Amino acid sequence: MGLEMLKDVPFAAWIGLAGVVFGSLLTTFGVSLTNRANLKRLEQQLAHEEKLVSRRERKERLEELYILICHWSNAFFGNYLSLSLVMKGQIDYNKYLDEIRESPAKQVDYNRISMIIDIYGGELQEAYAAILKIRDEINDIEFAHKKAYLSGQPGNLYLEPAGKAQIKLGKACDDLKNLISVAARET
Repeated sequence: MGLEMLKDVPFAAWIGLAGVVFGSLLTTFGVSLTNRANLKRLEQQLAHEEKLVSRRERKERLEELYILICHWSNAFFGNYLSLSLVMKGQIDYNKYLDEIRESPAKQVDYNRISMIIDIYGGELQEAYAAILKIRDEINDIEFAHKKAYLSGQPGNLYLEPAGKAQIKLGKACDDLKNLISVAARET
């Protein structure tokens, strides 16, 4: 009985039904394509925004690093000036140590400098390593001077090597700052 009813349905109704089914399939396919295109566009937009945020963050960190290197360089120079007075015999070592304790060098965050270079400034590693090497040279000179000072020997023998090392350090800091500037501009 159910099959006979389907036979009684006019052919035009079947064509209409087929048209509705075909139209529904086309609509579903069109919506699917539109959704896929919108999803792809949204993913591209999010990727672009993430790239912009990442670039902005890198630039901010490099700007911060530039300032930290300026403070670090000034701290090195201030330390050298105080130590040179000890080398000349104008102040004693205790006075020098008091000045070091009170100096703004204590405010330089050396770990932050290293962290920013490690994370955001891979291209700065070599210049930073050069500064650390010169800093070690200066530390060796200061250690030799302290040893001589404690044994009562004159410190003026250390003025020239300390001065040359300080100039070398200042140039290395300037070189690093220039590299930071270039990296920040290219970001």
